Amino acid sequence: MSGTIYLLVIGLSVLLSLINFGLKKNKTRGQGIILGLLILVLVFESIGSYTADLNINNSLLYNICWVYVESLLLVMYFYKFEISKTAKRYIITTSFLLLLWGIANSVFFQSISIVFQFYSFFPISLFILTLCVRFLYNMLNLRIFKDWNLITLPHFWICTGILFFYVEAIFVFGLYQFSPQFVIENVAVIFGFNRLMAGTMYLIFGFSFLIPKVFKSYFDEGNSVVAL
Repeated sequence: MSGTIYLLVIGLSVLLSLINFGLKKNKTRGQGIILGLLILVLVFESIGSYTADLNINNSLLYNICWVYVESLLLVMYFYKFEISKTAKRYIITTSFLLLLWGIANSVFFQSISIVFQFYSFFPISLFILTLCVRFLYNMLNLRIFKDWNLITLPHFWICTGILFFYVEAIFVFGLYQFSPQFVIENVAVIFGFNRLMAGTMYLIFGFSFLIPKVFKSYFDEGNSVVAL
């Protein structure tokens, strides 16, 4: 996926999310976080594209905005749906420890302003995938959203998008970390696929809260989850 198409996809995702957010009187839990995340992504990916065209090292931008801020927004998203108080404490503690590790990594191993911080990205991504799998497990075992049809549930699609993208991202950036020559030789294909997966995830984010309207024959308005 080319850079221009990628930005257009993210822009469309923001537009869809904004329209649904503005039209819906009772906001669905987590909807504001997803909208904020999409706006963040549109801003930093636009800046990233501009700086890349000028051959400016934008590692600081992606480390801060993607590795840390976007990751924390996703953790916050899953935290809002966690039903166990013990699990919530673990989420907060783990997030704090990962941030401390990020600081240590920046100081001693991978400069935040010079290189992509894979040593920080990897454990954060594993944490997000763990929360993602737990969330799907709770949904499939009817611990949450038990009165919903899974197809009409926005959070099912959001979680599925996150799962596929982060598995792919770990593989791609891990490959770049440990086999850079192979990635450089196939950069167009590998990072084109990465953008395709990322664009698909963000498009799911933007479209997800419109899904109940698309499948309105299966959707009972009384089952909507109102934000706390």
